[in-house]
Amino acid sequence: MNSHFLPVPPHGVRARVCFTRPWRHRACVRRGSVLVFSYLITIVVMILIAASFQRSATELRASEQFADALHAFYLAEGGVDDSIVWLRTRPSPPAGAMRFNPFGGPRGLGRGQYTAEIDPDDNNPTAFVDRFAIDSIGQSGRIQVRRRIVHLLSNESFSRYSYFTDLERMAGGTPIWFTTRDHLAGPVHTNDMLNIAGSPVFDGPVSSAADRLRYFNGGPPRDTPAFNAGLRLNAESVRLPLTVVPLRTAAQSSGLWLEGNTTIAFQANGTMLVTNPVRGWVNAPQPIPQNGAVFVNRGNLTVSGTVKGQVTLGTSHNVIVANSVQYATDPQVDSASTDLLGLVAEHNVVIARNAPQDVTIHGSVMGLNESFTVENWWQGPPKGTLRVFGGIIQDRRGPVGTFSGSTGAKLSGYTKDYQYDTRLANMAPPFYPTTTQYRTTVWQEE
Repeated sequence: MNSHFLPVPPHGVRARVCFTRPWRHRACVRRGSVLVFSYLITIVVMILIAASFQRSATELRASEQFADALHAFYLAEGGVDDSIVWLRTRPSPPAGAMRFNPFGGPRGLGRGQYTAEIDPDDNNPTAFVDRFAIDSIGQSGRIQVRRRIVHLLSNESFSRYSYFTDLERMAGGTPIWFTTRDHLAGPVHTNDMLNIAGSPVFDGPVSSAADRLRYFNGGPPRDTPAFNAGLRLNAESVRLPLTVVPLRTAAQSSGLWLEGNTTIAFQANGTMLVTNPVRGWVNAPQPIPQNGAVFVNRGNLTVSGTVKGQVTLGTSHNVIVANSVQYATDPQVDSASTDLLGLVAEHNVVIARNAPQDVTIHGSVMGLNESFTVENWWQGPPKGTLRVFGGIIQDRRGPVGTFSGSTGAKLSGYTKDYQYDTRLANMAPPFYPTTTQYRTTVWQEE
């Protein structure tokens, strides 16, 4: 077997000898290739690890920024919520049209803060319903990520209710009952307990601040009310105002302000016949004020007739309904009707003792410090039907008649037929009192 002598390497240099036998040469090449491949794999792995660390760091920063952005958003929402609570706890909506911070400056919350400002609508001083914009900015994180929410809302008019009471009992504590002959449509709310005798029907949503109902006969099967749009107990109480300041102000500024006992008979041509001894008027023709505000100070207001236009009558004493008060264009017949009436008494709204057998009232009726009731309601014989198309809002529920506890038969006063004017869900008579509740109209992030 032949072999070749290889050159001798320089002194001190170790040489790796590869014999020229074919099979040994191939093995040597393979070992070198594996070594190079291993180096390459190591480099690739190190590059991947470095890239992984870089990606992890990037993802961590992105995750932190996302968390800060989410936290800033919740902070902005917290500013909106706290501002709404602030508005609800005021005895009346903020006056004027100047933007303001209700908290005096930024408020810290967690690792961030929010700044919330309330901006009253410029038209609030003369508008029927007040509108506000809440501008809330939340900031969070090391780099102070900012999120901004603008929340538009308006306070609700009491006219949205078909029926509202603070108390469902008379001054002596005697409960007043909804009976089988009672039928109510539209939203109903009481801050008291509902008293049920028999099978009254409620077609609109019903809410009560009480935790239960009071039954005349102990409950079903003899007492079976129908809550066709649902019943909510333990609802939030809604406060009534004590006076009607916006209506008073509007009547004094550009409406009609009267002193002493006054009688107003609406005419179908859009005017009023006004009797007021202080002014020396006896059935004096007067237009409905352009702003729709009429107020009688230190006197009762007696009303009747056919209303053409939009007007709210208010008085510091009692509103007395002498005869039916109806719209010139009945919305139940013509949905395009724009006639709208509010009757607001700072004491009682009373159906007169000598009112006719059947009485119809179109409009939203409010007795702020007492009731909507019938004069001498306890005296028979029974009358016909009291039809209200609109709503009844009162501090203490007033009786309009009596019934037999054993037979349910009417003994005195009127049978109730209360229908809801669905237009009142989105519109209100001029300067009608508003609640401390607020309704969202627009919500957006900017």
